[in-house]
Amino acid sequence: MGKLQCLCFLFFFLTISCNKIGEQAEVPGKPEGDRLPGTDSLVVEQLIEKSFSHYGQGGVHVDINDSYLAEAEDIARKNDNIYQLARIYNLLGQRYRNRADYGEAMKFHQKALEFATVANKQELLASVYNQIGVVYRRIDDNPMALEMHVKALALAEEAGDSLTISSAINSIGNVNYNLGRYLSSIEYFKRSLAMSEAQKNKLGLAINHNNMGESLLKMGQVDSALHHFFTSLDYNYQINSKVGQSICFNSLGGAYIALDRPHKALEYLQKALHLNEELGDLMQVAISHSKIGETYLGMGELQEAEKHLRESLEIAKGIGVLYQIEEGSRLLSELYEEKAEFGKALDFFKTAAVYRDSIINTKNINHLATQEAILESERQREKINQLNQETIRQKSMLDRQRFYLITALIIVVTISFGIFMIVRQMQLKSRYKNVRHQQRLLRSQMNPHFIFNALSAIQVYILEHDIEKSSRFLTDFARLMRQVLRNSTHDYISLKEEVQILKYYLELQRLRFSESFDYGLHIDDSLKIEHVMVPPMLTQPFIENAIEHGIKPIGSEGQIQIHFKNDKNRVVVEVEDNGIGIDASKEASEKERSHESMAIKITRERLDMLRRDSGGRTELSIRDKKQINPFDRGTIVRIVIPLVEIDQHGKTVSRQKNNVLKTESVSV
Repeated sequence: MGKLQCLCFLFFFLTISCNKIGEQAEVPGKPEGDRLPGTDSLVVEQLIEKSFSHYGQGGVHVDINDSYLAEAEDIARKNDNIYQLARIYNLLGQRYRNRADYGEAMKFHQKALEFATVANKQELLASVYNQIGVVYRRIDDNPMALEMHVKALALAEEAGDSLTISSAINSIGNVNYNLGRYLSSIEYFKRSLAMSEAQKNKLGLAINHNNMGESLLKMGQVDSALHHFFTSLDYNYQINSKVGQSICFNSLGGAYIALDRPHKALEYLQKALHLNEELGDLMQVAISHSKIGETYLGMGELQEAEKHLRESLEIAKGIGVLYQIEEGSRLLSELYEEKAEFGKALDFFKTAAVYRDSIINTKNINHLATQEAILESERQREKINQLNQETIRQKSMLDRQRFYLITALIIVVTISFGIFMIVRQMQLKSRYKNVRHQQRLLRSQMNPHFIFNALSAIQVYILEHDIEKSSRFLTDFARLMRQVLRNSTHDYISLKEEVQILKYYLELQRLRFSESFDYGLHIDDSLKIEHVMVPPMLTQPFIENAIEHGIKPIGSEGQIQIHFKNDKNRVVVEVEDNGIGIDASKEASEKERSHESMAIKITRERLDMLRRDSGGRTELSIRDKKQINPFDRGTIVRIVIPLVEIDQHGKTVSRQKNNVLKTESVSV
């Protein structure tokens, strides 16, 4: 099987599957609170249900906007039922998407999004965002697809809509599959599978088992993949989904080809072909012929291979499926090369190359059509805004009568606000002074536990008669204490001094823990360490946490990397370790957590004060690496502060806002 063919087939399956999950979420059975009261609303629900049934039986041979759905839209419009209109437009978008008309699909999804926003129904918004994400997946815009699916997941979780949550998680797994991140995709499929089991949703179970099988097959775990394919097939039999059965047959065919059992593969591929012919889905019929032809080609049965490949190519040309034309031409080129008919082989090779270029152009056109649909939606929204403004102008005469009352209220509110701001300012000044005292206290004291442990370590080295390490430990300890005490009264010290303090501190900790970890200090060449000024002891609490709560539990081979970077007149400090991570370190004692939280709280207040003094932007973020990569471990602390330098007059100047800072003391 060709890679492109396999991916396109799987992609078709995933979009159909997610579409069906979305449709199940919209079938009648919603609580009455989600519908407008009255008979007309119930009639619309019945018409939508009939459209589901009618379209599901006819597939591609049925008009997208059939009579049932058109009547439902008409009634919903007359009753101004924005909830049902949003559902109808979302369904139309899905149907256009499955016909590969992505521009029209995005137009209807955007209309659905507008109505869903007005209806303010989170579960409906989640469904619309999820379907928009599928459109982006179909045009290979995976970053935008992921953004839409994540947004849908957040809304569905907020609304408690378990069916849409499962669908969104499945969709995120699909994006990971498209990006070749098969392990991550399996994790998402497992989560969606567990939810489908809890919901007893057999369609969801069928979809997720097949998805997991495809990911495992890509990873070469064929036996595990077969187990999931057969499980999916069983569920598809239970719900009588012929589309799902056809997909499973093709997946099983691919697995048996991977096991080098082509005759068994042909058995399932032929079943898929018969089902696709029964369903009348010409695109899938073409794909089935291509898969069968490719299998015969691999077996050396060139006559049978040629018959199926030519049939696939003829159907593909008839319906204009470019990627299938390219696939069929490529395989026929290989076939005629095997038959030593090199003229025909070259002709089909050229045809495949032409269609490969056409596929790239088509993708670009699809992107363009999608963006044009979004722009058209924006233009329509702008027209609505202009009409609203015209209405506002027509009511201006009535608004004038309220002017004086509103003015009086504004004056009262302004005076009240002014009094509140004065009181608030006085409170902030008091808090500002209090925070400065807390900072001084924090900077003037090292963690008592560290000092005690350091002295204990020195005692051990002396008792063991390790004169060299005792001397080095005492020397570094004295230098560190001298630096800490000297800089405790300064608001800023040079980056050179800060780095020196960190080196002393890290060397002491390495000696204390028998050199069970290594560290690295990395400084951008663009940062002049003698002139760049930073708040003292800003990173020390986080380095201490990394050692005590991250690296200490793992025992050995610890790594701490500290980076000072220049980012557009900002200094970015990153402290990264490979310890157990913040989540796993939550089992620390209450006293340690109190110390850690107090250090973080005071650091945030220091950054907030620095932001007010400098007028620049500050940030503090602490993330477990597993949040970024499930297979990584450790913690990343990221601190962003304005770039502050000493000018020729000895004053600290923020380069971000180009203003002189008002500080009490500076160490140069």
